[in-house]
Amino acid sequence: MNYISHCYLAMRKDKKKYDFSEKGKLQKEDFLRNGLVDDYLSQKKYKDYYKNNISDNPTVEIFFQKEENQTYKLAGTLADDFIDISIKETKLSEVLSGKTGDEIKFAVECKRIKSSSDYDEYIKDIEKFSNRPFTTYRLSWEGQIGFIENNALTHKMVSDAINKKLTAHSTIKTSVQLTSTVFNKHFDGAYASKHNRNHGKKEPFSVFHLMFDYSSIVLAKAI
Repeated sequence: MNYISHCYLAMRKDKKKYDFSEKGKLQKEDFLRNGLVDDYLSQKKYKDYYKNNISDNPTVEIFFQKEENQTYKLAGTLADDFIDISIKETKLSEVLSGKTGDEIKFAVECKRIKSSSDYDEYIKDIEKFSNRPFTTYRLSWEGQIGFIENNALTHKMVSDAINKKLTAHSTIKTSVQLTSTVFNKHFDGAYASKHNRNHGKKEPFSVFHLMFDYSSIVLAKAI
């Protein structure tokens, strides 16, 4: 999450713009997600920064894939969950190799936030994390990115509204609401929350949230 925040800050420094008129047949959310992954997260110069400044091992390799699937079984029926951004990191896989033989993926889901009506869509990903029993190993950490496209909304306003909805949610079992945290000392829009799975041993899991201000990145005329 430190690294993703670093890449977002690089995007802001570059004064990068994403114009929805250029998205072609892509959904707007996918267009923004692809820009973050292709233009920043997967670029060698940023991955080198990760190796040398964030990771504790400069030989580590980190990989990003869009729309990778992971299978889950619900009510006896198999289905695929498509992850917006799945992240694989070689040293993390080595650390957990004794716990599982499955490939380790850190899942990050993305949502556009333009108004209060989008908070329910954001929470649906937390509900998905809670409800879906995956057939292969799932980390006890999940990730979410909010692309805030409205300059009238701050990350604090968004997190407070999400917490209010979590309080009233009947399916999501929340033990710790979104709480401000620091992954990158130069970025203050990060939060962490804790919930419980609704299957198996009802194990706890954490969600790491990054609320990115995209109001000046997405061209206003294209919204």
